[in-house]
Formats: sequence, C-alpha cells, structure tokens
Amino acid sequence: MHKLIQPLYSKQVVANRIERLAEELNKKYEGEKNVHLVVTLNGAFIFAADLIRMLKFPITLCFAGSVTSKVQTVADTRINADALPKSFGKEPVLILEDIIDSGKTIGTLREMVADRFAGSIEIVALIKRQHCKVAPDYACFTVPEGMFLVGYGLDLENRYRELPGIFTIDCTMDKSAGVC
Repeated sequence: MHKLIQPLYSKQVVANRIERLAEELNKKYEGEKNVHLVVTLNGAFIFAADLIRMLKFPITLCFAGSVTSKVQTVADTRINADALPKSFGKEPVLILEDIIDSGKTIGTLREMVADRFAGSIEIVALIKRQHCKVAPDYACFTVPEGMFLVGYGLDLENRYRELPGIFTIDCTMDKSAGVC
C-alpha cells in the first residue's frame, strides 16, 4: 500500500484556531460553577488536552471511549457508558470530538448525556465533514468528504497520531487490507 502524506493545516494554524475556540467558550461559560467535558474516543485526546489548558472555567472531565466489557456498540461506535457520570446535575456538558464523519458517535453520545440530566449539551469538534448532517455547535475546520486525515490525534491504523498538524493521506487501496 502506497501512502503519500501532505500538510493540510500546520501546527500553528491548528493552535490559532483552538485558541480562538477557547476564547469563545471562555466568554460563553464565564461564571459557570462547573462544565462537564466529555471526550469521545481516542482521536480527540490531543485536541482535548490543548483546548482544556486554555479554558478559564471549572471543568469535570471524562472520556467516553474507554473500552471495557460494558461497551455500547452502535455500528463502529464504542462508548463506555460506565465512564460517564450517572448524572450531570443539570450542569452544562461539552462533548469534544476530533472529527464528525457520519455523526453516529455524536448522536449516540448526545442521547446518553441527555438521559443523564445535562443542563445543556453542545458539540465541539476539531473537524466536521461538509456532507455530514450533524452540525456541531463549534468546529475549528470543515473538510470535504473523501479526504482522509491524519495527525493531531487522527490516525490510520493507530499510526500518525503524533504528527503536530493535520495532514491528508492518499491511500492506494490495498484490497486485502481494507483500509483507506
């Protein structure tokens, strides 16, 4: 399989967008006693870490993608319901997602969070696909359908997450591998 990686958004462009996002969130949630942040799946960890360090309001953090024996599976979506609080106590919840492709993960997670007494729910995405009908409340970037991305937490077979920016990867399909 031949892979060609090209830069799409540099480390600095990503950092600038996340800083602007943090400023928006800080204005909106200023004065809140607590805001719950729910980080989805593995790819969102770098985005979440960088964003969280810029937030100036109190947060409670949980990760919904911890895989255990009690995982709710919807298609490819794996959410550990036990990782979420039993109740959000009518406090605001921000769901942090790396990329919204089909919206299945976000839809499932939004329902789970709503069932646990969230005061409000907003979706914060690093990247949104243009074709996706699920619109996040906040998104740093929008990309076209069919563009495969790696870096800044995004991966191909658990590789390339460490790249400092966001890159496109051109995969010549290896039919036996079933990737890209």
